[in-house]
Amino acid sequence: MKKWCVLLTVVMFFSVIANAEKDAYPGTLSDEAMIMMQPHSADDWFEKWSFKMSRGLINCASCWVELPRAMYIETADNPFIGPLKGIFKGTGLTLVRAFAGGMDLCTFGTVDDTFTVYDQYRVTYFVWQYYDESHR
Repeated sequence: MKKWCVLLTVVMFFSVIANAEKDAYPGTLSDEAMIMMQPHSADDWFEKWSFKMSRGLINCASCWVELPRAMYIETADNPFIGPLKGIFKGTGLTLVRAFAGGMDLCTFGTVDDTFTVYDQYRVTYFVWQYYDESHR
């Protein structure tokens, strides 16, 4: 009787794990919320961990580039008000990028990246990536 209870417990345990994994990873490539979810293997975990740490380091080091970049973009749009608008926008984007990089460095051990500062403020992952018109 004891053997049957142990066997039934093991079978139920593995069936619950198999169903939970199937529900958590539906296998759709278009589902962007599942991109940075908990990884399946140690290699996936290390890859996401290292990406988050390097993204944080790069953004902390290059956050100052947002100021001249915003001034250039805003001046190209409007030569009269653009430089002043670019200073304020660049300062804000510099602070957001520095904060996001700091958050990445503080939380790089947690690879769950479904809600980030980048998504909240519509900032690209790196300063050299292109902003489209909807991000202005």
